[in-house]
Amino acid sequence: MRDPHVVSLRYRVEFAATVTFNNPPALEYESDKFRMRLENGTAVFELKEHFPSVEVARGIVDTFVRAWELDVALNSGRREITFVYENAKVIDRNPPPPGKPRVIQLAGIASATSFGIATVSVARTEYPSPPRYFALNPDVETLWQRFEGYTQGREPLLAMAYFCLTLLEARAGSRKDAENAYRIHYAVLSKLGELTANKGDKESARKTNDAKTFAPLTKIEIGWIEAALKAIIRRVGEIDTTPSASIITMNDLPKLQ
Repeated sequence: MRDPHVVSLRYRVEFAATVTFNNPPALEYESDKFRMRLENGTAVFELKEHFPSVEVARGIVDTFVRAWELDVALNSGRREITFVYENAKVIDRNPPPPGKPRVIQLAGIASATSFGIATVSVARTEYPSPPRYFALNPDVETLWQRFEGYTQGREPLLAMAYFCLTLLEARAGSRKDAENAYRIHYAVLSKLGELTANKGDKESARKTNDAKTFAPLTKIEIGWIEAALKAIIRRVGEIDTTPSASIITMNDLPKLQ
């Protein structure tokens, strides 16, 4: 009976048109599950444990690389890298008679990824390092999808920001509980709530008021909301791995005045 064992997984790393790399050195990383080497735009993950199928092995590695992608995106505000699965090397730990190959699979499916139209190009000399404490979870993915929808022009800023705020409140039980659960100071959450409730023009405001007047967001306020949301998304991805992380305060965000 055959005994398949996944030796390694291979991923192609695709970069946004706005990012170029100038002969970056190879990047190596090791966890309790795998060893990884990223070189010339290709990442190879050598598995350290027994995985009987590619699907099971990819469950581990895909989660890791998606967290890596989002960590880089949160640093820059936009997605810059994507890991595309190419193939796997699978051997038979109960091989057939001598003379027949032990490798029973070396195949995969890769798909192209579009990053959109290039604007300003950024040149880098090193590959971005994997995150140490940032981990993927369903709420991180949901929050990022909404934020990315905004950056790509599919969703208004205030509606997206309000959704992100209320997701934290719903998960924790209340805004005050969210302060404790995610270690984000109440003043930060309160200011985000204030801006999403009271600011905006006729096209972007979440609601009107009795005076039927509108107060469009200033550039400073837009920058503050974007920075606050990136900090919040990162914290949601950190809270399970670093529960003692320092609390996010207004001093950690851009000044509003």
